[in-house]
Amino acid sequence: MNLFLLIGWVVLILAILVILAVIGLGLNTFFGGVKKGIEKIGNLPEVKNLTSKAKSDFGRIIGNSTLHIAVIQ
Repeated sequence: MNLFLLIGWVVLILAILVILAVIGLGLNTFFGGVKKGIEKIGNLPEVKNLTSKAKSDFGRIIGNSTLHIAVIQ
């Protein structure tokens, strides 16, 4: 039970820190920085390889599917 209490406190502290960062930096600056960070992570070769593998595996799974959904108009 103490582990859940500790995790709860950590999550609460992180949420407070994010709220304070948003207030201090402003919404546009904060979310602009988050967007830049996501773009940098997305441009990593490892992430690109993982994404392309996931796309090909997903396409293979969907292509092998025998379930057809009827669209009623």
